[in-house]
Amino acid sequence: MNRILLSLFLSLFLVLVFSQQQPANQGLYLEAYSTADEIYQKAGQLSSLPNYTDATEEKEAALNKQALVRFKKILPAIEKAQDDSLAFHCYFKIGVLEHYFDSIITAKQYYAKAITLQSKHPSIPDSFVFQPFLFLGGIQYNTNQYDSALLNFKKAEKIAGKYATGLDGTNRLYNTLGAMYFETANYSQAKNYFSKAITLLGAVTPNSSNAALLVNYQINLAATLTRLEEFDEANSIYQQLLQQDINKNEILHNVGTINLKLGASHKALGYFKQVTYNNNRAVRLLNDIGQAWESMNKPDSARYYYREALKENEKWNPGRKNIQAGLTLKYLGDYDNYINSLNEALKKYQRAIIQFTNDFNETDIYKNPEQFSGVFSYINLFNTLTAKAATFERFYQKVKDTRFLKGSLNTYRAAFRLADYVEKTYDSDEARLFLNKLKYAAHSKPIEVSLLLYELTQQREYLEEAYMFDQRNKASILSLNVQEDELRNSLENNNALFEKESSLRSAITRLSLKAAQITDSLQLQTINASIRDHEIQLGKVQDEIKKDPAYSEKHLAERILPVNEVQKELDRNTALISYHLSENELLALIITDEKFEFSRSPVTGSFFAGIDSLRNSLQDLSAEQHYSGSGVSSRLYRVLLSPVQTSLPGIKKLVIIPDDELSYLPFEALEDEDGKYLIEKFSVQYQYSTALLKKTGRDARPANILAFAPFASAGYKDPSGTELASLPASKEEVKILKGKIFTDSQATKHNFLQTANYYGIIHLATHASVNNEMPQRSFIAFSPAGSKDDYRLYAGEIYDMDLDSTRLIILSACETGAGQLVKGEGLMSLSRAFAYAGCPNIITSLWKAEDKTTAFITQRLHYYLGKGINKDIALQKAKLDLLNSPETDPRFKTPNYWAHLIFIGQYEPSNESRIWWWTIGGSLFTALLIIVLAKLKSRRNRFKLSMID
Repeated sequence: MNRILLSLFLSLFLVLVFSQQQPANQGLYLEAYSTADEIYQKAGQLSSLPNYTDATEEKEAALNKQALVRFKKILPAIEKAQDDSLAFHCYFKIGVLEHYFDSIITAKQYYAKAITLQSKHPSIPDSFVFQPFLFLGGIQYNTNQYDSALLNFKKAEKIAGKYATGLDGTNRLYNTLGAMYFETANYSQAKNYFSKAITLLGAVTPNSSNAALLVNYQINLAATLTRLEEFDEANSIYQQLLQQDINKNEILHNVGTINLKLGASHKALGYFKQVTYNNNRAVRLLNDIGQAWESMNKPDSARYYYREALKENEKWNPGRKNIQAGLTLKYLGDYDNYINSLNEALKKYQRAIIQFTNDFNETDIYKNPEQFSGVFSYINLFNTLTAKAATFERFYQKVKDTRFLKGSLNTYRAAFRLADYVEKTYDSDEARLFLNKLKYAAHSKPIEVSLLLYELTQQREYLEEAYMFDQRNKASILSLNVQEDELRNSLENNNALFEKESSLRSAITRLSLKAAQITDSLQLQTINASIRDHEIQLGKVQDEIKKDPAYSEKHLAERILPVNEVQKELDRNTALISYHLSENELLALIITDEKFEFSRSPVTGSFFAGIDSLRNSLQDLSAEQHYSGSGVSSRLYRVLLSPVQTSLPGIKKLVIIPDDELSYLPFEALEDEDGKYLIEKFSVQYQYSTALLKKTGRDARPANILAFAPFASAGYKDPSGTELASLPASKEEVKILKGKIFTDSQATKHNFLQTANYYGIIHLATHASVNNEMPQRSFIAFSPAGSKDDYRLYAGEIYDMDLDSTRLIILSACETGAGQLVKGEGLMSLSRAFAYAGCPNIITSLWKAEDKTTAFITQRLHYYLGKGINKDIALQKAKLDLLNSPETDPRFKTPNYWAHLIFIGQYEPSNESRIWWWTIGGSLFTALLIIVLAKLKSRRNRFKLSMID
C-alpha cells in the first residue's frame, strides 16, 4: 500500500535528519516512535488485503488503536525536545488514526498541526504535506465546509503539480475536485478531473484494492456525462460496470436517473426498485422515486416518497445542512404549489434555500441570500429561488397585494445575481453556455413582474429593472469575455499569467480542431487526453489571475450600462430599441437622450413563421424568381416598428438590440405602409447588449487599411470536395483601398495572422462557411497557396486572436453573420468570433450574397468612411447609392441583393449632432464673450465718471 511506502520513506528521511540534528537522548523516544510506526504499518498492510473480511477489519482496528495510543504517549517527549521533524510525522499519523476512528474534530487539529510545522521547518519537503492538505480538505468537504475544503485541495493540487511521478493520493484529489466542480455545475471541468483521476489510477487488476476506486471514479464520470446530456456514453459506462459486482446499487440508481431524464419514468422506477441502500444515499433514491411518480402525473405518490426522504434524511443527517434535504423540501414546495397551498410552498422553498446555502438561515420568506461566495449547489439554489419568485407572483394574482409582487421581484433579483456570480466563476464558455440554458428558462418572468409593478405604481425604477433583466440575459457570455480581455489589457501585473492563459487557449483550439478531423480511436483518445490536461491547467492559471485584487474587483463589477448612462451616450437624433421576445409577446424598450418608454405587442406562431418566410425570400438570389418578401416584410414592420413609431419623432439613427429569432432579420429591409424601406428613413446599427455599447479598453486607432481578396482571379476545390468559386468583383472591391492589399496567392491565412492587429480597418472579400452543428468549425477561406492543409481560419482560432487595435472589420464574405442560434446569447457566427477577439465594430453578411452588388456597396462604404462619416451612416448611404443608381439593374435593387450587409458595433454620435453641439457651444461662447466685454466697458465708463466727480 502507498501509505506504507510513504511511511518508510519518511522514516528513512527522518533518520537521516536525526543523525545530524538531534540531541544524544533522542534514541529514547525514537525507539518508541519506531515501535508505534511498525504497528501502524501492519494495520496498513491488512487494509490492502484483497480478501478483506470482518475479522480482518477487527484486527486492523485493534492495531490502529495500539498505534494511536503509542503515538500520543510519545508525542509530549518529542515536543519537549523540540524535534520538529519527528513531531510533524507524529501529528500526521495521529490525524490519520483519529480520522480512521471518526474523531473528525481531533483529526482536523492534528492535520493542521502537521501543516503548520512544515511551514516553519524548511527541511521537510512540501510533498510531505500533500496528504495532510488532502485529508483535511476531505473532512471539510464532508462537513459542508466547501470554501475551506477547496482551498486545501487546491494547495494539495499545487504541490502535486511539482512532481512528475505523482504523489500518493493524487488520483483521489482529482476525483474529489471533480466532485466539487460537479456540485457547482461546472460539468465540463468535472469531466476533465474525473477522467484525469482514472488516468492517474493507472492499470487496475480485478481483485486489487484499487478496483473499487476505479469503479467509483467511472461512476462519477458517467454521472457527469449524464448532466452534460451525453446519455449514450454515460449508459455505456454503466452497462460495462454492471458486469462487476462493485457499487451495483449506485450504478442501478444512476441508470435509472438517465431513464428519468430521457422521460422513461416506468423504466427508471424499475431500476430504482432494484436498489437497496443502507446509508445516506437512500435520501437521494427516495427523491428520485418521487420525481419519477411526479413525471407520471402521480403527485400524491410523489409526495409520499418525499416525506419518506425527509424521515430518512433526519436519520442520516440530523441537524446538518445537505443538498438532498434541500431538494426534498423544494419538491414538497412544488407539490404545495400544485394544490394551491401557496403559503406552505413559500415556507418550504425558504427552508430549501437555507439547506443550499451555508451562511444563510433566514426563515422569513421575504428574505433572500444577498452575497454569494465559495462552493455550493448553484443550480438547485437557482431553481428554488425562481420557483419561490413564481409562487409570490401567483400569490399576488390571487389576492392582488403588491407586497407579494415585490417579494417576487426581490427573489428574482437574488436568483439572477447568483447566476451572474456563477458565470464569472466559470473558466470556460462551455460551462457558461450550460448555465445560460438554465437562466433562459426563467428569464422572461422577472421582466413581466417588473413591468406589472411599473404599471401599478408608475415608479420608473421598475421599468429600469425590466431593462436590466433584459440586458443581463443578452449575450452575457460574449460581453463577459470582452470585459475580461479589456481587463487583461489594462493590468500589467500578471503579464506572464495572461500569456500562459493565451497559449493554453490556443493549444486547446488547435487540438480540438485536430480532433474533429481524426477517425483513429487511439489517436483521438490521446488528443482528447491532451485537451483535458490543457483545460485543467487553464483552470489553474485562471484561478491565479483571479487572485489579483484589481482584477477581481473589476471582474465582479456590473457590465450593463444603467438607463441614464445610455441616455448620456445617445445624441438627440438616436433611439436605442431593445427587443425582448417571449412565446406570445414582443416587448420593445425605447431609449432616447430624453425618453425611456416601452411597447408591448402580442405575437403568435404566424409571427415566427413570418420571420422564416422573410429569411427565405431574402436568401433567394434566383435570377428567374421575383423577390417575394414585400408582403411579409410589411406585416413584420407593423409588429416590430409601428408600435414604437410615436417614440421616434426627429430620430435618424436606430441602435437595435435584437432577441433570439429577431437576430436573423435585417431590419433595414422592412417596409412601411408606403412601401418605403426602413433604411430610407434611418441609419441602422445592431448591438448584442448595452454592455458592449461603448468600449472601455485601449484603442490604438491606427487609420490604415488591410484587405484580402484570395479568390479574385481563380477559385479552388480542396481534396475534401469543398468548392470555392472565383470572386472576380472582389478585386475591384479592394483595389481602390489605400492600405496593404493582399490578393490571390498572397492572400494567405499566414499573412492575415501576421498582420491583422496592426491595422485599424480590415476588409475580407472572400468565402466563408457556416457549421451550425459545430460553430467553432465555421471558417473564413484564404488562399491555399500558403498551405493547402491550412487555408481555413476557423471561428475557434478567431476567438483566440487579439484584435484590440482593430476598430472595424468588414466581412464581405457569405454568411459571416449567420450561425447557430443560442437562445439568450445570439448567433454563434464568425462576426461574433471577431467581437470576442476584441474588435468592437463589424460589418458582416447574413446570407450568401451576389458578388457585384456587394462590391458596389463596400466600395461606396469605404468612400464615405474616408470622408469621416460614421460607420452606420456610411453603410446606409452606400445602400441608398445602390438603390438610387440609374446604372444598377432594377433586379438588384430588391433587399435580397443589398440587405445582407449589416453593422454591429459601438455607438458613435452623428457628425451632424457634433456639429450642432459645436454650433450651440460656439454661440454660447460668443454670447458669453459679448456679455463679459459689455460689463468691462460699463465698468470703465463708471470709473471715468468717478474721476470727473
